[in-house]
Amino acid sequence: MNKHFYLVIFAWLIGLSTTQAQNADQLYYNNFALQFHYKAASFVVDTPLVSTAPQAFLLWSANVYQDSTKSSLSLDQFDANGNFISEHVVPQPGKLLPSLLPKKILRMKSGKGYYLLGYVIQSTNLINGIPVYSTPVLIRLDQQLNPVWVQKLHFSAVSTVNANTLIEYNDLIEAVNGDVIIAGRYSPAPAGQQINVLVTRLTNAGAIVWNYHYTTSFTCNANALALTEATDNNIILTGYVELCTSGFSGPRQVLFLRLQPTGVPVTGFAYLGATTESAGTKIVKRTNIAGNDAFFISGFTDVTAATGAPNRQVLIMDVRENGAIIGAFHVGDAGTEESNDLVIRNLGNENYHLFLTGFTTSYYTAVSKEAFYLQMRYVPGTLGLVEFSTFPQTAPYTERYGLEIKAAGKDKFAILANANYIINTTSSNTSTFSNVLLRDLSSTSQQCIKLHQPPVSAMNFSPKQLTVSRIALSFKPYAEKYILFEKVYPKLLCGQFKVNAYDALNSGVIEQRLAAQTLTLNKMAPVTKPETVSVYPNPASNYVFVEYGKPITSKVQVKVFGAGMNLLKTIEINDNSRKTLSLDGLPSGLYFIQVGDNSKNEVFKIIKR
Repeated sequence: MNKHFYLVIFAWLIGLSTTQAQNADQLYYNNFALQFHYKAASFVVDTPLVSTAPQAFLLWSANVYQDSTKSSLSLDQFDANGNFISEHVVPQPGKLLPSLLPKKILRMKSGKGYYLLGYVIQSTNLINGIPVYSTPVLIRLDQQLNPVWVQKLHFSAVSTVNANTLIEYNDLIEAVNGDVIIAGRYSPAPAGQQINVLVTRLTNAGAIVWNYHYTTSFTCNANALALTEATDNNIILTGYVELCTSGFSGPRQVLFLRLQPTGVPVTGFAYLGATTESAGTKIVKRTNIAGNDAFFISGFTDVTAATGAPNRQVLIMDVRENGAIIGAFHVGDAGTEESNDLVIRNLGNENYHLFLTGFTTSYYTAVSKEAFYLQMRYVPGTLGLVEFSTFPQTAPYTERYGLEIKAAGKDKFAILANANYIINTTSSNTSTFSNVLLRDLSSTSQQCIKLHQPPVSAMNFSPKQLTVSRIALSFKPYAEKYILFEKVYPKLLCGQFKVNAYDALNSGVIEQRLAAQTLTLNKMAPVTKPETVSVYPNPASNYVFVEYGKPITSKVQVKVFGAGMNLLKTIEINDNSRKTLSLDGLPSGLYFIQVGDNSKNEVFKIIKR
């Protein structure tokens, strides 16, 4: 009887999730005036599931005033329904800054908190009394979004000779040992000199471990757009290297660069094909084989259309750690398609689902670009289309493009997109605002989306080995300032907006894979759970989770005992949902947590930090 009862409950839950499943489109803009430009660059889905930290996702954005010479960076906090909570980090507020822009936000894995990456062009905040052209900004926040440190990076000895140096980081990762690695481009001057790949490694305290720029045998411009860490802790970068046709510039080709953890280059390749241009914009590790990992690289490539003209399409490459190409594919129709971000799910047996976002110009005339959601199935040697969908226009904008894609639930994805909105229907004035788009795979309707069927084709790339040399740069962190203020306003355009951050973190979707233990954490949870009791995490901070997977036939209680076995707290379990047990007010030390009913109890030893 119990078996049938649980089957009924399970079927009811499936039906409930299906009826509630919806896609959504929500717009975020500056609340003070529509003429403000609100342009997000990165976001993270993250809810710690405690009442003191209610955020479901965070948008790392640029707020540009009506006076276009003023701008500021902001980290905006939203709940699971997309409602604005607060705005936290605004370096250099109200300064006369031609360009103060965000790059990436990263949730820490080895600790609790976040890293933010941005940069300033021509800041009025001088360094050693000298104005500098380019100043990257790196910020570490704690779990409550309070700054641990906020600093700029530039030469240790700033002078008029190096003040015009181009320093721009595009991506950051957290290494398995907790260090932060950032990568981008470097040039002694903004124009007229060669642009090189730039990589810097810092401790989680913000101290620089090493700092190098890398020149290639092409003596052409090169740029790192994304990076990841291999199982053997080598650093793998992608981006582009230009094939020089005049000076340092020329057509771009996908770059693959492998560095030792110390920054020493191991090998580099430019991937050449029958294309006009190509570039890698994201790299994700898909295996856990020390020294011989495999990676997916996504980006764009130009293929030759029937008219003979170049046709830009989504590029997906499968490469080994030594740079060898396993396979390469392009996806797209007659218009332009570019990919900006990629996450994957490991299905086992070398099978994967790939989830991408970017923009397409193939399907609409009312807008010049539209954001897309692309899902593909990888079987060794082949890549097949599962879904290519766009989010048709629900507001007056002229273009929209997807920047990042994150898991937003068990089978739900959130896409960060920017759009140029028409703010006055009687004129052509536009402002840039941001959208968060939700694609719920459990939805049986096409609400808020439109499906398309672009072809997927294999293509040939050949690796050309590069000679890579590293040159040390003496950089130094400089303290930066910040204030708090609130401006952002969300507006629901289509569908029901709902992020389930806990399911997102346990969905098996890999945004950044670091080490072997991460593989275990990111495996997909089975549909049915064994009849077990779990208490985690251990060590704990202010709370633990209790999962009671056994049938409940009598009163089940959770009791917290101190090291001397004195009873401190009791809660009751009435169903099999996960419970949050607060440890607030208890000092650090050893505790025993007893879970069970009158017939049988299980005891767990927990350390509170």
